[in-house]
Amino acid sequence: MNRTKFSQLMAVLTLFLVLGAVLSYFLLLDMSTSKHVKESRRFRTTVQGCESAISKAETDHKKGVFKMYFSSGFDMDESRFPYTFYKRIEEQYGIEIIYTGDVGYPYFGCYNLKMDSLLSEKIGRKTIDSLYRKMHREQYPD
Repeated sequence: MNRTKFSQLMAVLTLFLVLGAVLSYFLLLDMSTSKHVKESRRFRTTVQGCESAISKAETDHKKGVFKMYFSSGFDMDESRFPYTFYKRIEEQYGIEIIYTGDVGYPYFGCYNLKMDSLLSEKIGRKTIDSLYRKMHREQYPD
């Protein structure tokens, strides 16, 4: 094998190794991303207004997919309010909670309000609001 062909072969092999490393990085990065980040990202890319958030809530409800989106800070002390509230919603009513991070997105609220009104038939009117107020008073008495 002459020197030129060997150089070309090494260049091609190096290119494949680099591409394989980059592809592996992105595949592993996607696998290590939490479901909350993925779902929040998916929501932000598909929902462009309050109307589409409401439509998504209606579609999810018809499919039997019950979710609510809540922001979460850096200090996620899961033994305190509001995380105890979120956990109770998941356990008691089967509503999946998606933590959206610190940065809000205005259409999460539109989705949540519509989902809450749709769920009133399933769990009772103002049930989530009442639970929130009760648990908030327990954690932060006057």
